[in-house]
Amino acid sequence: MTTASRIGFGVLGFILGGVAGGVMGLLLGLGYTTLAASSSFEGYSGYVVGLWILVGVIVGAIAGAIFGARARK
Repeated sequence: MTTASRIGFGVLGFILGGVAGGVMGLLLGLGYTTLAASSSFEGYSGYVVGLWILVGVIVGAIAGAIFGARARK
């Protein structure tokens, strides 16, 4: 695998991993606020879900970049 294709797969993995991580963070955040019965006073539950999304995007982007760069034919 050439260096250019490895970088390309790494960037693609970064983008797709970030999107997938954000979706997973959204679902986990909504589930957490439902199970924990978080208050919606002044948007508290929205902040909690937003934090889960942010963490999901970061973890997904890093993992996607690693897996994308290690992809083999």
